[in-house]
Amino acid sequence: MAESTNPDEVPPAPSTAPSMEQAMRRLRIDEDLQEDVQDAIPQAKAEAEAFLDGKLYADAQAREDALDPRGIVCTPDIIAAQLLLIDAIVHSNTDEGAEVKRTRAFGMLRRHRNQGV
Repeated sequence: MAESTNPDEVPPAPSTAPSMEQAMRRLRIDEDLQEDVQDAIPQAKAEAEAFLDGKLYADAQAREDALDPRGIVCTPDIIAAQLLLIDAIVHSNTDEGAEVKRTRAFGMLRRHRNQGV
């Protein structure tokens, strides 16, 4: 992906969850499901944080400022995992299809997971 050469373009702010626009575009979801996607974003973030056993922070400075040793800096693969969770929540999947998406999302999150005491 090429970087923008427009000096006036503001880079996206770090985030801990996908935006509505990002979810709609990357998951190719119909506009009539926009409200469902909006509701699914915080649910997907909560599922990710529960699996990770730690709160997500937009960057290392935010984690340091929060004095949270179990905090996790949100990376692009964590956002991608949340998108999979949103897809499992919103799209009319079979139970098996939704479970496959959740399993894949948790597989992506596993390497960031807090383990141990």
